[in-house]
Amino acid sequence: MPILVLVLMLGTIQGLAGSLYSYVNEDGIRVFTNIGVNRTDLSAPETRSTTRKIRHPYRPLITASARQFNLDAELMTAIIQIESHFNPRAVSPKGCIGLMQLHPDTATRFGVSDAFDPAQNIQGGARYLRFLTDHFQGDLPLILAAYNAGENAVIKHKGIPPYRETQQYVRKVTDLYESFKPAVEPSESTRRLNRVVLPNGSILFTTDGN
Repeated sequence: MPILVLVLMLGTIQGLAGSLYSYVNEDGIRVFTNIGVNRTDLSAPETRSTTRKIRHPYRPLITASARQFNLDAELMTAIIQIESHFNPRAVSPKGCIGLMQLHPDTATRFGVSDAFDPAQNIQGGARYLRFLTDHFQGDLPLILAAYNAGENAVIKHKGIPPYRETQQYVRKVTDLYESFKPAVEPSESTRRLNRVVLPNGSILFTTDGN
């Protein structure tokens, strides 16, 4: 934003808001307010972190399998988080095993001899995910529904099966996967000043782009 325009805008804000304070919030957005910058005083709407961080020791295995089968490593990470919370010894009530919760039949089908072994489990899960991606032509909701309920259930119902567990699973994995994507930083030309009146009567200005 040109300096002259910014100065004029700040002058306008100063007239509206009286004493003006500014700071950069956690998302890198410049905030202007007519109250002090003690964050505990600000009742601004909660914003989601641009990228959710999940700590685990399996990133090299996930990255290698994602590259081998031309998959998105972040999607695999989201699936593993929802499936097993990165517990390689996890066993579901239905007998699904390990990080990517492979059913014994699925494990055998995709060449996994020890589903508790993280490397085999991740590679077998990646093979299955690649198969589903090709079968459903990259349609992510159908891919996830099939991963949870089996491809035959998706084919039978011609879409996401009407199973509450599967519908919730698709939503959870999709939401987590989306949270991994970094926010797109708006260009200076698309930034504009937003004026918000907080519940306590304070005025808040941000340079959040729309």
